[in-house]
Amino acid sequence: MTDNRSAQVLILATCVLLFGGCRKRASDEIDYGTIKNSVYQNAYFGFSLTLPPEWSVQDQEMRQRLTEAGTKVLVGEDKGMKAALKASEQQTISLLTAFQHPVGTPVDFNPSIICVAERVRHLPGLKRGRDYHFHAKKLLQGGQVKFDFSKEISTEKLGGIDFDVMHVSMTLGRSTVQQNYYAAIMKGCALLFIVSFASPNDESALRSILESVSFQ
Repeated sequence: MTDNRSAQVLILATCVLLFGGCRKRASDEIDYGTIKNSVYQNAYFGFSLTLPPEWSVQDQEMRQRLTEAGTKVLVGEDKGMKAALKASEQQTISLLTAFQHPVGTPVDFNPSIICVAERVRHLPGLKRGRDYHFHAKKLLQGGQVKFDFSKEISTEKLGGIDFDVMHVSMTLGRSTVQQNYYAAIMKGCALLFIVSFASPNDESALRSILESVSFQ
């Protein structure tokens, strides 16, 4: 697997799957949303965002395949971590995954934006995004990939809503990949936007997408 491909699948796995809970699947309650003319809309959370028209949006089947492949990269042969991730699958729903280029394009790195939601209403101690990040950091530190968390968590507004941002970097082969995890707690869920980039130009393109986020 190439470094770029490894980064893509790993990114999908590091965004989700923290907590177990009730047996009812998150997808039974939360809608996947729709995308039309490069505008993604989600009625459950009441938000929309606009993607550049040339970006490649992944369907549900591809999102699942990438997540499964990324999980293997993240946890390796750790049976305990595999079981924990499996137990929490029902709580998480992948809403949107989009890459700047179609998956497999021969580029040094393929910037992406991912949106996921994880039900956390059974965890009353999670009050805001930084609480979620506390647990996410522990999960990532327990995997076989080394992550850098040297930057402090910050807070930014997306569509007028405060999101806590965890800044993460990792080295995969010759590439240093930056990830920003935007998290807010709403409607009993952690709603996350995760952007991944390897250059200032990539970050600028992703910033434009985030600035398009609008909540009703």
